[in-house]
Amino acid sequence: MGMILWQMAALLGTPDAVARSARPNVLIVVVDDAGYSDFGAYGGDARTPVIDGLARRGTKFARFYASPQCGPSRAMLLTGSDNHEVGIGTINETMTSSLARLPGYTMKLDDGALTLAERLRSAGYQTFATGKWGIGKPGSSLPEKHGFDRSHVLDASGADNWEQKPYIPLYHTAPWYENGEPITLPEDFYSSEYIIDKTIEMIDDADPNRPFFAHVGFQAVHVPVQVSREYAQRYDGQFDRGWDVMRRERAERVQRLGLVPEGMPVADVFDDARRWNSLSRGQKDRYAAMMEVYAGMIESMDHELGRLLAHLERKGERDNTLVIVVSDNGPEYNELPVNHANGDPNVPVMERLGERGSSASIGPEWATVSAAPLSLFKFNSAEGGTRVPMVIAGPGVPPTGLTRARAHMIDVVPTVLDLAGVPVVRAPSGAPQVRGRSLVPALTGAAREVRGPDDAVGLEVAGNAALFRGPYKLVKLTPPHGDGAWRLYDISQDPGETRDLSDEKPELKQSMIQEYAAYSAEVGVADLPASYNPVTQIYKNSFWKHPVRAVPYFSAIIWEYHRGQVFLGLFAAVVLVISVLIARARLRADA
Repeated sequence: MGMILWQMAALLGTPDAVARSARPNVLIVVVDDAGYSDFGAYGGDARTPVIDGLARRGTKFARFYASPQCGPSRAMLLTGSDNHEVGIGTINETMTSSLARLPGYTMKLDDGALTLAERLRSAGYQTFATGKWGIGKPGSSLPEKHGFDRSHVLDASGADNWEQKPYIPLYHTAPWYENGEPITLPEDFYSSEYIIDKTIEMIDDADPNRPFFAHVGFQAVHVPVQVSREYAQRYDGQFDRGWDVMRRERAERVQRLGLVPEGMPVADVFDDARRWNSLSRGQKDRYAAMMEVYAGMIESMDHELGRLLAHLERKGERDNTLVIVVSDNGPEYNELPVNHANGDPNVPVMERLGERGSSASIGPEWATVSAAPLSLFKFNSAEGGTRVPMVIAGPGVPPTGLTRARAHMIDVVPTVLDLAGVPVVRAPSGAPQVRGRSLVPALTGAAREVRGPDDAVGLEVAGNAALFRGPYKLVKLTPPHGDGAWRLYDISQDPGETRDLSDEKPELKQSMIQEYAAYSAEVGVADLPASYNPVTQIYKNSFWKHPVRAVPYFSAIIWEYHRGQVFLGLFAAVVLVISVLIARARLRADA
């Protein structure tokens, strides 16, 4: 009854709810794991003319924040609420049995959480979802349960881009669904192309007299890094200078573009980062080839987005379509075993890397390039894990090119509703409400900031936490790249998080710690032990579910990235078998 009354109120509040001329189309494009400076408009090496063009005719955000993991970010984007409030406290891969007992960690999108699709549908929109969904447990929170008329989605954190198979041993297959029913992918599948084909199909089948909302989730550039040779070879030799040199170059370009303060201190690399010149010739060739595939995968994704926009142009709809392009978190740093194309070890890896049957990832050092000049990468609440590219263009968005106003994923819902002329009606009593704020004043120049200097925004996923207030950021990182201690930074001048202000501003730090505690209690953040490591938890969960596949899989990772030493390979196998037994024992104890 509450939902029915809410829908009636929404429609009564918008008498022209289905009037085509009064509503722009809405297209939200979620890129998977793109680093802060991966797009051309942000100083990246990949060619992204379509995204760059959107930035020129609209606005790119210099300070836009997601969460450090995909599912929580996507839940916030669609609801405008904190991820814990809607049951997506983390991702499935990092869950423990004790977390699963808590309301903020059900891994099922709260039934009472009104999504952007539900709000727009009540205002007369047709609603579509394609590509990666990845919110909660696979199959638990599919789009048609949350306001989407049609959907064709991958409901997992990632998958192969050429075939219907998983990328880690947690899954037996890649769970694709069409309108809630499991499907089998075609033989000629490639993720970016296929996702746009399905989006175009839905738009073409839509009622031309009503606006549409399309949520498009690319798999690019989540691991495994894969793209056709046609795209990868466009970057042949471009990354041969290595990550040390190219990180400095990337940082300089980002500064010249005005995205960060000129002359800011560039973040230090993590403690055990390898120097490029310490690698063998073969290792350099392999890592350069991985980045060629990565850049090609981004360019391919951009091309497919351009194909969609060109289709809208031919239909006379592009000028009336609001487009948002955003990444769900910082770049992936975890490494996969390198597989040769079609499993043939005689095929040189640099020649066939990225093609069908191959698997690779860029690793942590290249991830610091993707996030440059920020610190760290995905899974961490550091700037490199949470500050992401975000571009918006279309009706109501003037071509300002750049805004330095700080904004967050929870702000997408109220912004879209504002630009669409749809009121932010309160959800039924007891349901999660919209926490975000409209970005329209910042977009139009009516305001320099989205929030006042005393308005705080909290963030937490898998123990990695942050609180933003004015120019300051309170941040806590878990192992392996943090120690669980709170630190304080002025990210307006030091987005590289190089200078901890804890000793200089102890009172400010303490007040922000207290404010974080209030936020944590309000939304239901779990207290995790200081030793909790989300990456280790992924290994444990993999061993528990599929020990036969997990042991050789993770042994291969250790083998691959420790120069193939026989002793290390055997040692890894023994350690991982023991880890299986320990993980099983602990999970039984937790239960």
